Amino acid sequence: MSGKTKTLDMGSGRRSYTQTMDADERKVEPPKMLRSRAQIATSYAPGVLMTWEGGKGICKAVPYLSEFSPRLSTNVAHTIFEGINEFAANWIKRVQDACPTAPAEFALDDAFYDAMVQTVRINHTDFTLNKPDVVGYLPYPLLYQCGECGSVREFASVSDQAARKLPKKCNGHDARWTQVDVVYVHWYGTLEPLSPFNYTFDDSAQEIRHLRSCTCGWQQFKLKNKAPVFSEWRYVCEGCGESRELKKAEPRVLLKLSLDQQKPDAQQFEWIQVNMLPVSYRASSAFYPQRGSFIELRETTVVQLMSPERREDLLRKLAEIHSIPYDDPSDEEIETALARNGRTDEWEEFVMFRKIVQQRLQRGEDASAPVAEMRRLRERWFAEEIVARGALKSEAIARRVDLRADWARKFDPIRLTAEHAAFIDEHIREGISNHTAVDVMKPDLTLSEHAGVADEMERYRKEVGAVLGKTGIAQMVLLRGLPICEYSFGFTRVSSTPVYEREYQNRQVAMPVRLVAFDRMKNGKRPIYVTQQKNEALYIKLDEARVRRWLLKNGIIDMPPDDVGLGQGYLERYQDFGQFLDRYKDKERQGMPRELAPFVYMLLHSFSHQLIHSLADASGLDRDGIGEYIFPADLAFTIYRKGMTPDLGNISAMWRNHAMDFLRRSIDPRMLRCGSGSLCDSRGGACPACIMVSEVSCGASNLLLSRSVLKGGPAPEWELANSPDIIGYFDRGLDQ
Repeated sequence: MSGKTKTLDMGSGRRSYTQTMDADERKVEPPKMLRSRAQIATSYAPGVLMTWEGGKGICKAVPYLSEFSPRLSTNVAHTIFEGINEFAANWIKRVQDACPTAPAEFALDDAFYDAMVQTVRINHTDFTLNKPDVVGYLPYPLLYQCGECGSVREFASVSDQAARKLPKKCNGHDARWTQVDVVYVHWYGTLEPLSPFNYTFDDSAQEIRHLRSCTCGWQQFKLKNKAPVFSEWRYVCEGCGESRELKKAEPRVLLKLSLDQQKPDAQQFEWIQVNMLPVSYRASSAFYPQRGSFIELRETTVVQLMSPERREDLLRKLAEIHSIPYDDPSDEEIETALARNGRTDEWEEFVMFRKIVQQRLQRGEDASAPVAEMRRLRERWFAEEIVARGALKSEAIARRVDLRADWARKFDPIRLTAEHAAFIDEHIREGISNHTAVDVMKPDLTLSEHAGVADEMERYRKEVGAVLGKTGIAQMVLLRGLPICEYSFGFTRVSSTPVYEREYQNRQVAMPVRLVAFDRMKNGKRPIYVTQQKNEALYIKLDEARVRRWLLKNGIIDMPPDDVGLGQGYLERYQDFGQFLDRYKDKERQGMPRELAPFVYMLLHSFSHQLIHSLADASGLDRDGIGEYIFPADLAFTIYRKGMTPDLGNISAMWRNHAMDFLRRSIDPRMLRCGSGSLCDSRGGACPACIMVSEVSCGASNLLLSRSVLKGGPAPEWELANSPDIIGYFDRGLDQ
């Protein structure tokens, strides 16, 4: 290694000095390895460090191009990019709320943010929807320690190591080299070897320099790492014996903060903002994949309705779903108004397009073009005030349709209720008619051997119906092939959330965590790993009358009138939960009153987890292999098998052999107790010993979750102090 100071190229993207590949190395593809699709999309995604089983030591996963052929449907692709855009927008908002002075680049990398116009931007052409069927790997970190004397050697790249090689002798003895399995990570997304060489800001050149030697000029160091904690580890110069702690600055953060510090009225930055953290390469904090999921729908209307220009159509759809009156001008009123303004020809054109739409729909053809023309004509008449625009008889919902652009997408009840309507049409009604879905109260032979036998079926319906009534379930449907799309698009380090709270000198300091896209592939694009599956699922819809009685018993302060459905009430009262449910964390009492939207969501979420545990126990499926999807305004949710291996019909077999055991488990007092003692019982929440599941399975990070809403018990900690106990949804006093 050269003893000269090395200037860091700040234009080289995210790669650090030791990560940069030379020109020859870029021409050679790294070796590949095969893993399951779910593993490659998450635990083996590009950027993660892992141990290679073949004795090749620690390696870093790198992306491989593997496009879908044929391409994914437009509907699926659009939903993926829309989800990433919303995720990035919420991410930077959360960072800026917690760290107002943090630059945007500290929250999002350039794949998600356009610095020129200072806005979140997801350019479809920058990404490739990639199959997670193969991933590459490279040895990393290229930092080695002699097991005899502790001396370390570092290489800049794989080709550098191949050219210079590790010496066979070290300080006069036979060397015994092993990779240093501790690395530096930073919330900026940086990963570097545990090198003794730091970065510094050069005031005269206004740039970052990488120091490659001790102050005495010596380049070799020994790592003293026998202590059990990193804070006691030391590097010792082999030349002068100087000892130094494990400290290394993140170069891009150091450069940005050093330059910003020179501006008028700038604040001094703290080194805890800049210094990287030493962690084991195995630690989860070294890599958190970021991902999303959704139920696939053939109907493209749901995606289209979410665009601002389709506001009127969205309001009409909400009116239809929740039986809300909608004042729409009649055909006669429109025709008369146009005739009065001498534009009868436009009405005739509108009628012509409507006939084309009907003809195409009858033939099973695409009618989107004539529908768009009809919409264009109507919007022109409304804009020119020739015809009065229709109005939804709920100003509160109309306002929320305008506000929803700033809401967290995965909790947006307006989107979810439109998805639920399409879900019911495609997967429930259509599924029941073509036998891909079965209502458990009307089983076929695959679910009950007594199907078709009148006396036996009557006994079956009484038994199943009695337990469903006690659990407040209005409908339960088994789906034999629910299409779920999951995707991963990037990662973070140090924390899985946008803000990392670092303890320093008895205080909590908020650090912005950077959302980073996966590295570019040979085609210059970044991969988005997409997995599609069709597995069995259970759809559950709760009894609205019982939910209303339960809400009233628990003193919800914003209950809708009796003549307004809970679905409409939920949409009218919903306030953004936020991407990360910050208001409902258990750190301290925050004085939240009992409101309709969070209480209903908490009920559905807790019930979903309870059934996940019951399903796992009765079917043999792993809890982490069961996912959930919640439709809060419709008082419904679905739980589904997540495995990418062939579906062996575990849920069907469970129902056929253990249906009553499965249902009774959900209300069994033993299943509603906490296995870790009284911790949850006294705090009104949940823990891993009761109804929590892994965050891989949970759609809400195990927040807004409480066993009390099912069995009764103390109020959650985010409620007002001295709040009364919650009456559980399974309370027999709610039976009618």
